[in-house]
Amino acid sequence: MKTFKLLFFTVLSLLNTNIFSQEQCGTDEILRRNPFLQQLYAERVDCAPEVNLETAEILTVPVVIHVIHLGEPIGEGTNISDEQVYSIIDNLNHRFRGDTEALAALTDEYDEYELSLVMDSKIEFCLSQRDPDNNPTNGIHRYDGSNLTNNGESYVLDGVTNGNGDGISESYMKETVGCWDIQKYFNLWIVSEINGNNGGNGIQGYSYLGPTGNNCLYGPVCLYNVSGTVGNLKTSHNLNATVTHEIGHAFSLYHTFSNQGSNPCSETNGCTQGDQCPDTPPTSANNIGCTTVDCPDAMIENYMDYTPQTCRIAFTQNQIERMRDLLLTQLEGLVIDNIKCQPLNSNDLAITSVSLPSEWCRDEVSFTVKISNYGGNDVTGASIKVNGVTYPLPPIDAGEFFNLGFTDYNLGEGYFDIEVIYLDDEYTDNNFYSTYVEPSESNWVEVIISPDVWSNEIDWEIIDEFGELTMEGGDYPFGSNDIDFYEGACLTEGCYTFVITDANGDGMCSFDFDNDGICDGSYDSFVNIISNNNLIFDLSDPSEIDFGSELTFDFCINNCPEVYCQGDFDGDGSVTVTDLLDLLYNIGNVGTCSPYDFDNNGVVGTEDVLQFLPKIGLICGTDEYFKIGSIPLTVIYEIRDLSNINHVILDKQIMSTKYYTLRGVEVTYTRSLSNGIYLQETLFSDGTSEVKKIFMGE
Repeated sequence: MKTFKLLFFTVLSLLNTNIFSQEQCGTDEILRRNPFLQQLYAERVDCAPEVNLETAEILTVPVVIHVIHLGEPIGEGTNISDEQVYSIIDNLNHRFRGDTEALAALTDEYDEYELSLVMDSKIEFCLSQRDPDNNPTNGIHRYDGSNLTNNGESYVLDGVTNGNGDGISESYMKETVGCWDIQKYFNLWIVSEINGNNGGNGIQGYSYLGPTGNNCLYGPVCLYNVSGTVGNLKTSHNLNATVTHEIGHAFSLYHTFSNQGSNPCSETNGCTQGDQCPDTPPTSANNIGCTTVDCPDAMIENYMDYTPQTCRIAFTQNQIERMRDLLLTQLEGLVIDNIKCQPLNSNDLAITSVSLPSEWCRDEVSFTVKISNYGGNDVTGASIKVNGVTYPLPPIDAGEFFNLGFTDYNLGEGYFDIEVIYLDDEYTDNNFYSTYVEPSESNWVEVIISPDVWSNEIDWEIIDEFGELTMEGGDYPFGSNDIDFYEGACLTEGCYTFVITDANGDGMCSFDFDNDGICDGSYDSFVNIISNNNLIFDLSDPSEIDFGSELTFDFCINNCPEVYCQGDFDGDGSVTVTDLLDLLYNIGNVGTCSPYDFDNNGVVGTEDVLQFLPKIGLICGTDEYFKIGSIPLTVIYEIRDLSNINHVILDKQIMSTKYYTLRGVEVTYTRSLSNGIYLQETLFSDGTSEVKKIFMGE
């Protein structure tokens, strides 16, 4: 949150804005009069995320246009015609989608240079086809405002006020007329007057810079005679530039001359100063005409300036990113899976989402297809076809949906063609979905966690070397100690940090009765990190499971081939002591893709030996361990100080000991010869061993 000092500076700058003529837009006045909004908008200062506009998805905004007229017949006076309303939407799409041919046809005053600045924001508009009750609509809501009065003010006499003039209260007007849910509709208000200007000079429109605490206030207000490109419009406002300007505000854009410091022609931080869009050159409100500028680098062609409509024609890349960010973070319901642009039909089954990734690093992929019943009738007998194979669907009630899941689906060439099959469907445009999942060179990383009983205290994340979050999990339901939680993702080659935290400060230990740091009861909790089928991290030892408040593990992944049987270095089909000695001989720097480097960090060291030891005796391709004769070989180990090597009785079995340094490893294991008699063998790093026959009492 920004400091009050910065907020005060922003407000002061707005109050001191030097406007060469009467303000055309009432947005700044709203900010001047409302400290709450100033603080709310100041918290959005940081530059919006970068967007590749060539590949960005198109965001479609369903619009309802409220025409608050004075009782005239449709098409006369303030009760503008349907054709004028349609021209508003058509022109917005030309401007926001960068249709230079259509813009050039509007006026011969848009020159070649101005047209070269036009960008496609991948934002477009439609008049809503469904009202809030899911009834058909043309997206035009007309309201006779001739009887609207509020606090002694009359809509007939003065229209509506933005808080600095005559007219009825804006909030009263919008609540009385009835705003539509802002998470499903973009409300645009067409009025007869603003601040008692008789539809003439002064404020031509205004808007809040995004949703507010009062949702009904959100949505631009524009005069009837500056909206659209056909109808009885002012000659100076007949290109729909005013509506475009106000929608820019509604999508979080400031004026290009906003938030000025003592030198309006200079900025040191484009994300926090000026209009908070770095690629919009600093300027003042004193630009005159389409040629004379107050600041040398001013962009007089910008929609968010006060220059004439015949030169305002473009948004910048950063402005587009800011608008898209607001739509996707604060109005996601407006542009994601919103059906308000779709006509209403009695029978209409649709594919509304498919959870396939854009690229994938495995041969199989799991995904879900969401099928929604947008019609008014229940649906039975439908099916879905995926790459030519048909799958039946259960009955889906009107207004409901069904998620059809696919597990370990063969990726093949990566092409997916999905179709809903419903013979009675009256609207088939939404029955098809095609995509391509590109094979990726990234690595498949799995995190498997079996928490203790206090599973709600655990959180974890994986951060890449640039500080970006790549995977996360945690806050599991209390008492999930018998559940393995699984997360998988394709991660690019590089180094990462796994961080696991425990809110209570005792790791994944449920009980440590003597408080010695060695867990007495963990419900067999563990954490495994697996990269390309290779185990690179294992947390399960009782002496390590109580890791306190936080444990971190650094690891690197690379595009190395999968290892069939990790630890079987000699390729004899099982992991043996011979493989252990081979591992010990390779301690040190080994570079990339070494089979001895379990954690893929380029060095064979302690962690690699710890990862190897549980595998001794493993029969490749199975979960079974080899036997000597008919007697199982058990290797259970724990880290010990060399000066205190001892054996621990655990469930009447010997827990062997292990000591490790970078120069050598000592491993002791036992095997049962008969009841109570064990053969104990100790292996040394030089390849020698010592065998003793011992007797252990019960």
